[in-house]
Amino acid sequence: MSKRTGPLAPGVAFITGGARGLGNAIAVSFAKEGARGVVLVDIQNEATFAEGKKRVEDVGCECLTIRADVTKEEDIERAVKEAVEKFGRIDYAANFAGVVGPSATIAEMALADWQATQAVNSTGVLLATKHEMRQMMQQDSIPGIESGRVPQNGSIVNCASVNSLMSLSGSSAYTASKHAVMGITKAAALEGRAHHIRVNAVSPGFLLTKMLDGFVGESSGKGAEMWNEFEKRQGRAAQFEEVGDVVVLLSLPRCSLVNGTNVFVDGGFTVNEANN
Repeated sequence: MSKRTGPLAPGVAFITGGARGLGNAIAVSFAKEGARGVVLVDIQNEATFAEGKKRVEDVGCECLTIRADVTKEEDIERAVKEAVEKFGRIDYAANFAGVVGPSATIAEMALADWQATQAVNSTGVLLATKHEMRQMMQQDSIPGIESGRVPQNGSIVNCASVNSLMSLSGSSAYTASKHAVMGITKAAALEGRAHHIRVNAVSPGFLLTKMLDGFVGESSGKGAEMWNEFEKRQGRAAQFEEVGDVVVLLSLPRCSLVNGTNVFVDGGFTVNEANN
């Protein structure tokens, strides 16, 4: 028996929503832990892709960018194919493309707005998980598994939310989509384990991502006040890399018995009865 050495995550990471925000933080975390390749899948513009790619490459990791819409199955299927053509396999997947959706109450909800939110947040996760699993089912275990431990042909981490457990007035579309993510994750975890594929979710707390610009807005106002209360209940402001590092750790073969779970990365927000 000897000490563990070498990179924590030496395989290939495939990240939807990877060009910016939480997705890009996950990409950088994989790069820092020794990934030999990181794939950023997103619908962002060239400038955003370039910035996200540079953050990964600055760590010394090879990075491939792929423009794809997670609501279109042909796009996701193509993205997986391009990633495998480049790197030969996908060892870790993180599905973090998402939208906030409408703030309308259920009584005032426009069906098109509801469907658009589900298309990205839940159907997008379903499609990505589907094609990632298909690839992982075809490949052998990632090398370097310790003697006596089970193989790992792949790991998938889906982005849930504190809204996969809780809700807020005016968040029905988003809340429903994140509950759906957990349903997909649980079913996929049971279907994947016979193929040495683990599927889990993380539920980030409150981080000021670009998609929240319209909600929080200026430093003063109702949105900002609400955000301050969220952070108070969370205990402090969160950093993107705190979520990125959890996704990497959850993806490691060392977490071999962790499957179908939802890891809350929220500073204790969901267990706090008070806003302090």
